[in-house]
Amino acid sequence: MGLKAYMNDIIEAVVTTAKGMRITARYGVDPREEVTLQYPEERWEIPQGYRGFLHNDIKTCTACTMCVKTCPVDCISLESVRGADKKMVLASYDINIGRCMYCGLCVEVCPPKSLKHTSGYEMASEGRGELILHFISEDAAEVKARVARQVAEAAAKVEAAKAAQAPSSGTAAEAPKGEPKE
Repeated sequence: MGLKAYMNDIIEAVVTTAKGMRITARYGVDPREEVTLQYPEERWEIPQGYRGFLHNDIKTCTACTMCVKTCPVDCISLESVRGADKKMVLASYDINIGRCMYCGLCVEVCPPKSLKHTSGYEMASEGRGELILHFISEDAAEVKARVARQVAEAAAKVEAAKAAQAPSSGTAAEAPKGEPKE
């Protein structure tokens, strides 16, 4: 029984190897089947729904921080300040694509849909610092200072408008606090 089983194992190995080689030969020699692309000149067509690099349209971003809260690997950092019109103004918005796992959770929760996946997938770099995408070119301190000036100017305008509307005649002067009016 030992020799018969040994011969059956050899025959089975030869048959399965022949089947595998037939499949390999069919795909390897078919001139209609082109597999290799000359990469830099030719590129594969990106399928719909591909999740490539992230891009944030900072003009429509409301600085709600939903993307930052949802990101499981904390690759998104955002700084914002409240502007003169009581809306949040982005001071800095950075994405570390070296840490990003392209899960798409941040894109799904973005209320104004300003955060989107692009079709980009190539970003060779020599250092980790090059993998951080900065979406606001100004320094965060400069943005905060500019917004603080705008808030101060708006507050001064409101005070000036209140002073202009106050009665200029002395008929109903208010008594100082703590003293009754006469």
